[in-house]
Amino acid sequence: MNLECTDFQLLFDWLLKLAKQLLEKQGSFLPIGAIVLPEGKLGHVAAHPEGEQPGAHKALELLEGGLRIMAAKGKCRAAGMAIDTRLKAAPRKQDVGKDAIWIILEQKSGDSQGVIVPYAKSLQGRFSYFSAFTQPERPRIFLTVN
Repeated sequence: MNLECTDFQLLFDWLLKLAKQLLEKQGSFLPIGAIVLPEGKLGHVAAHPEGEQPGAHKALELLEGGLRIMAAKGKCRAAGMAIDTRLKAAPRKQDVGKDAIWIILEQKSGDSQGVIVPYAKSLQGRFSYFSAFTQPERPRIFLTVN
């Protein structure tokens, strides 16, 4: 998928690649993140709570909070998260109920975008990925930064 924003494209390509690798290795994944540093380089971000194995919701809270702190300190100009989810609604009726990689992209200017990549796992354990679609997202990382 081609995105208009260069930083969003960088984040999307990396997060989708990593999410697919994790799905194929583990069958699912906890939320993962990445940032674009002020100088334009990609940085990787993960939530690793001490002494516990968090569920997806807790891992997402920790990841989002960490990204928000980095944004507030000026350590990144764009950020993204990839989440393993199931679609309850979708613009294409055939995607409702499918598993999906939900990638949330946001930049310092306040622009944000979601990209959804539906997928299915066959009985043989192989993954198939379907056409991605975009959706608007509310800002959640660069809340006080402009």
